[in-house]
Amino acid sequence: MQKFLTTMLLSLAFVLTGCGDSATKWVTDVNVETANQDDQKWIVTDFQLDLQNTQLPFLTLPLPDGYGIFRMWRLNGVNYMGVDLNLSTILDVPGGVATLPNGQVVPVDTNEIGIIEAEIDSINGKVYIASAEGMTLVGIAVSIDQLDGLGVGEAGIFPMFDVKGFDVTAGIFTSDTDGETGLAVFANIGSLWDKANYNSEAFIYRAEYMPRRDKRKVLRKLRRLMKKRMELSVSRR
Repeated sequence: MQKFLTTMLLSLAFVLTGCGDSATKWVTDVNVETANQDDQKWIVTDFQLDLQNTQLPFLTLPLPDGYGIFRMWRLNGVNYMGVDLNLSTILDVPGGVATLPNGQVVPVDTNEIGIIEAEIDSINGKVYIASAEGMTLVGIAVSIDQLDGLGVGEAGIFPMFDVKGFDVTAGIFTSDTDGETGLAVFANIGSLWDKANYNSEAFIYRAEYMPRRDKRKVLRKLRRLMKKRMELSVSRR
């Protein structure tokens, strides 16, 4: 994990400064599977991250009330972040206005269909799911200790791009409160039962404006952090 933060912050610097479409694609693949287990329906969503030769921590953490499991891992030199969701239990939860760990509303408009959110056990992170017009939205947000202190208040920068036919938005959310700055990704994974009918308009990703001055400030702090040798730590509750 010695070089993780350097590579991660470099990726975030590209996101914040908008250096072309390819630079923002730190999510390089999305894999989705559905399964039946013990008479319950599950959806497994894995995001592949382009973090070069660095590594994520190995984490397997439960969601409350049997809703599922959050995972971070590395396989054959590739980093992944994923979530297994028990559709038979979590879809019974009323949806509403979902928020990121910094308190901001998530950067997705579901056309008045609420988003279900569940906290990840012991860390300051959440997973999300929503269903609108037959499409399914899955998201993950995780706070990172080393990103604290950016000093731009509550903000979020989430460019949208296409990954293997899925509409994805991934970026950084910030806060002046320690433990509330980190990474988030949301993907419209389409219909779970009819892959042929993909509706890109079911979920609208909202880009948030950040003043150029604040972007420069964030970039300067990221560059200072990149000079240090640090290991990633996920913010705890």
